Amino acid sequence: MINYDYIYKKNVNIKDFCTFKIGGRVRHLFIVQSTQALLNVCFYCKIHNIKYKIIGLASNLLFPEKYNGAIIINRSHSYIFRKNSLYIDSGTTLASAINMCLNRGLGGLENLSAIPSTIGGAVVNNTGAFSCEIKDIIDYVEVYDRQTFKKKKLYNVDCKFAYRNSIFKSKDYIIARVKLNLIPMEKILIKEKIVSIINKKISTQPMNYPSAGSVFKRGKYIPAKLIDDLGLKGIRYNDAQISMKHAGFIVNLGNACKNDVVHLINLINNIVYKIYKTKFELEIELVK
Repeated sequence: MINYDYIYKKNVNIKDFCTFKIGGRVRHLFIVQSTQALLNVCFYCKIHNIKYKIIGLASNLLFPEKYNGAIIINRSHSYIFRKNSLYIDSGTTLASAINMCLNRGLGGLENLSAIPSTIGGAVVNNTGAFSCEIKDIIDYVEVYDRQTFKKKKLYNVDCKFAYRNSIFKSKDYIIARVKLNLIPMEKILIKEKIVSIINKKISTQPMNYPSAGSVFKRGKYIPAKLIDDLGLKGIRYNDAQISMKHAGFIVNLGNACKNDVVHLINLINNIVYKIYKTKFELEIELVK
């Protein structure tokens, strides 16, 4: 596997590469800087029968104390604008993409400001905020089949987008590039929206502690409100705590582990089920 567009590390601690700052030893870690490097590393893992997971900023992942496989951090970042469309690599951060669009006077992504994600991660989870989802501006997604490595173009309708969901959670695809259709806007209006969203998140979310964002998906009930109403806000198990600032978050106060967070998740769902006969669906992913 000859390619100088990646970094390889062995037996590293994954908590240094995720927003929750939770997790233990990973046998193989690759940091790729291009789509070709991403494909090369995935192919290497396949032919050597190494289990692998592709991540971006790992902002909605909860890692275990040991992962016997390879973690591939996707930092591919090429892009090109054509009129009002942006063709962008999946490893590019949302923050970078939003800034690029601001500089071009193109709107559509700014509602996703302050969400720590890559473009690829946002596509997988159909990331959304303030009544907007990334699916709203996606034309198509370029992918590679994980088994055959054949390239395929999936148009918006093919992606089966739903609330915090997409086909990419159930199908073996490597997301390479995305085409976004944007809207010409005054730069000052885009910037005002970005600043407003960032300020709102700072005032309402526990940005000062490591977390994986909202733990549960919205459904019949709004998780944060129900958890708060049940008096669970602030409950702590070891160094994991239901945030005092936003009950929909579980934060890491320092040295929390996966089991600490899972304990609080189960506590919440057990109490919710006992009273409301329902359980919340996880928005974060428990990596196995």
